[in-house]
Amino acid sequence: MISRLPLFVISLGILAAIVGPLLWLGNLEPSTNETTLQCLDCSESDVIRVIDGDTLNTSDGRIRLYGVDAPEEGERCAPESSDRLRELAGSSVRLQKGPRERDSFERLLAYLYTEDGNSIDEMLIKEGLATAWTEDGQHRNFLVALEREARNNRTGCLW
Repeated sequence: MISRLPLFVISLGILAAIVGPLLWLGNLEPSTNETTLQCLDCSESDVIRVIDGDTLNTSDGRIRLYGVDAPEEGERCAPESSDRLRELAGSSVRLQKGPRERDSFERLLAYLYTEDGNSIDEMLIKEGLATAWTEDGQHRNFLVALEREARNNRTGCLW
Protein backbone atom coordinates (compact mmCIF):
# COMPACT_ATOMS: atom_id res chain seq x y z
CA MET A 1 0.00 0.00 0.00
CA ILE A 2 2.81 2.40 0.86
CA SER A 3 4.52 1.81 -2.50
CA ARG A 4 1.29 2.69 -4.32
CA LEU A 5 0.84 6.00 -2.49
CA PRO A 6 3.48 7.91 -4.51
CA LEU A 7 1.93 6.63 -7.75
CA PHE A 8 -1.51 7.84 -6.55
CA VAL A 9 -0.09 11.27 -5.65
CA ILE A 10 1.64 11.52 -9.02
CA SER A 11 -1.60 10.55 -10.77
CA LEU A 12 -3.48 13.28 -8.89
CA GLY A 13 -0.80 15.79 -9.89
CA ILE A 14 -1.10 14.83 -13.55
CA LEU A 15 -4.89 15.01 -13.38
CA ALA A 16 -4.70 18.45 -11.77
CA ALA A 17 -2.25 19.59 -14.46
CA ILE A 18 -4.70 18.54 -17.17
CA VAL A 19 -8.00 19.56 -15.59
CA GLY A 20 -6.84 22.79 -13.92
CA PRO A 21 -6.19 24.71 -17.16
CA LEU A 22 -9.45 23.41 -18.62
CA LEU A 23 -11.35 24.74 -15.62
CA TRP A 24 -9.57 28.06 -15.97
CA LEU A 25 -10.44 28.22 -19.67
CA GLY A 26 -14.04 27.49 -18.71
CA ASN A 27 -14.04 30.81 -16.88
CA LEU A 28 -13.49 32.52 -20.21
CA GLU A 29 -16.89 31.43 -21.47
CA PRO A 30 -19.55 34.14 -21.88
CA SER A 31 -20.44 35.69 -18.56
CA THR A 32 -23.67 35.06 -16.71
CA ASN A 33 -24.56 38.62 -17.74
CA GLU A 34 -25.46 37.44 -21.25
CA THR A 35 -28.92 38.73 -22.07
CA THR A 36 -31.73 37.97 -24.48
CA LEU A 37 -31.72 41.56 -25.74
CA GLN A 38 -28.48 42.23 -27.60
CA CYS A 39 -27.14 45.16 -29.60
CA LEU A 40 -23.65 44.72 -31.00
CA ASP A 41 -24.00 47.35 -33.74
CA CYS A 42 -25.50 50.13 -31.60
CA SER A 43 -23.57 53.37 -31.36
CA GLU A 44 -21.19 53.72 -28.40
CA SER A 45 -21.01 56.58 -25.93
CA ASP A 46 -18.39 57.25 -23.24
CA VAL A 47 -19.71 57.18 -19.68
CA ILE A 48 -18.84 60.29 -17.69
CA ARG A 49 -20.84 59.72 -14.50
CA VAL A 50 -23.69 57.58 -13.21
CA ILE A 51 -26.33 59.79 -11.59
CA ASP A 52 -28.59 57.05 -10.21
CA GLY A 53 -29.93 53.64 -11.18
CA ASP A 54 -31.55 54.82 -14.42
CA THR A 55 -29.67 57.98 -15.43
CA LEU A 56 -26.11 58.71 -16.47
CA ASN A 57 -24.05 61.40 -18.15
CA THR A 58 -22.29 60.37 -21.34
CA SER A 59 -20.37 61.97 -24.17
CA ASP A 60 -23.77 62.22 -25.94
CA GLY A 61 -25.43 64.01 -23.00
CA ARG A 62 -27.57 62.94 -20.06
CA ILE A 63 -29.29 59.63 -20.80
CA ARG A 64 -32.30 58.09 -19.10
CA LEU A 65 -32.62 54.33 -19.55
CA TYR A 66 -35.71 53.80 -21.68
CA GLY A 67 -36.80 50.43 -20.33
CA VAL A 68 -36.49 50.79 -16.56
CA ASP A 69 -37.48 52.84 -13.58
CA ALA A 70 -34.98 52.61 -10.73
CA PRO A 71 -35.46 53.77 -7.12
CA GLU A 72 -34.63 57.39 -6.38
CA GLU A 73 -32.02 58.48 -3.82
CA GLY A 74 -33.26 57.73 -0.31
CA GLU A 75 -35.56 54.92 -1.46
CA ARG A 76 -34.98 51.25 -0.72
CA CYS A 77 -32.58 49.64 -3.22
CA ALA A 78 -31.36 52.96 -4.68
CA PRO A 79 -27.67 52.50 -3.76
CA GLU A 80 -27.63 48.92 -5.08
CA SER A 81 -29.29 49.98 -8.33
CA SER A 82 -26.85 52.87 -8.87
CA ASP A 83 -23.84 50.70 -8.04
CA ARG A 84 -24.96 48.00 -10.46
CA LEU A 85 -25.53 50.51 -13.27
CA ARG A 86 -22.05 51.91 -12.61
CA GLU A 87 -20.60 48.39 -12.78
CA LEU A 88 -22.47 47.40 -15.95
CA ALA A 89 -21.88 50.68 -17.78
CA GLY A 90 -18.15 50.80 -17.11
CA SER A 91 -16.47 53.40 -19.29
CA SER A 92 -18.65 52.97 -22.37
CA VAL A 93 -22.21 51.96 -23.24
CA ARG A 94 -24.08 51.17 -26.43
CA LEU A 95 -27.28 53.09 -27.15
CA GLN A 96 -30.47 51.91 -28.85
CA LYS A 97 -33.16 54.50 -29.49
CA GLY A 98 -36.77 53.93 -28.58
CA PRO A 99 -39.92 55.47 -30.04
CA ARG A 100 -39.38 58.76 -28.15
CA GLU A 101 -36.12 60.71 -28.23
CA ARG A 102 -36.42 62.66 -24.95
CA ASP A 103 -38.33 62.57 -21.66
CA SER A 104 -40.08 65.49 -19.94
CA PHE A 105 -36.73 66.55 -18.38
CA GLU A 106 -35.12 66.69 -21.85
CA ARG A 107 -32.88 63.69 -21.10
CA LEU A 108 -32.08 61.44 -24.05
CA LEU A 109 -34.00 58.17 -23.87
CA ALA A 110 -32.16 55.01 -24.86
CA TYR A 111 -31.98 51.33 -24.08
CA LEU A 112 -28.45 50.75 -22.80
CA TYR A 113 -26.10 47.89 -23.56
CA THR A 114 -22.70 46.95 -22.25
CA GLU A 115 -19.67 47.25 -24.52
CA ASP A 116 -20.11 43.57 -25.42
CA GLY A 117 -23.75 44.16 -26.41
CA ASN A 118 -25.74 42.85 -23.42
CA SER A 119 -28.82 44.72 -22.22
CA ILE A 120 -28.31 46.77 -19.08
CA ASP A 121 -32.08 47.39 -18.83
CA GLU A 122 -32.70 43.63 -18.86
CA MET A 123 -30.07 42.89 -16.20
CA LEU A 124 -31.31 45.57 -13.80
CA ILE A 125 -34.85 44.18 -14.00
CA LYS A 126 -33.79 40.51 -13.79
CA GLU A 127 -31.71 41.28 -10.71
CA GLY A 128 -34.60 43.04 -8.95
CA LEU A 129 -32.88 46.43 -8.98
CA ALA A 130 -35.38 48.28 -11.20
CA THR A 131 -38.92 47.96 -12.48
CA ALA A 132 -39.94 47.87 -16.14
CA TRP A 133 -41.12 51.02 -17.87
CA THR A 134 -44.69 50.21 -18.88
CA GLU A 135 -45.84 53.15 -20.99
CA ASP A 136 -44.08 52.49 -24.30
CA GLY A 137 -40.98 51.17 -26.00
CA GLN A 138 -40.21 48.32 -28.35
CA HIS A 139 -39.00 46.07 -25.50
CA ARG A 140 -41.81 46.92 -23.06
CA ASN A 141 -43.64 43.56 -23.08
CA PHE A 142 -40.43 41.56 -22.70
CA LEU A 143 -39.17 43.72 -19.81
CA VAL A 144 -42.55 43.68 -18.05
CA ALA A 145 -42.50 39.85 -18.18
CA LEU A 146 -38.99 39.87 -16.68
CA GLU A 147 -40.17 42.12 -13.86
CA ARG A 148 -43.09 39.79 -13.14
CA GLU A 149 -40.65 36.87 -12.87
CA ALA A 150 -38.26 38.83 -10.62
CA ARG A 151 -41.19 39.85 -8.38
CA ASN A 152 -42.51 36.29 -8.16
CA ASN A 153 -39.03 35.01 -7.26
CA ARG A 154 -38.44 37.94 -4.87
CA THR A 155 -35.15 38.58 -6.65
CA GLY A 156 -33.05 41.55 -5.58
CA CYS A 157 -33.83 44.24 -3.04
CA LEU A 158 -37.02 45.77 -4.46
CA TRP A 159 -39.46 43.09 -3.36
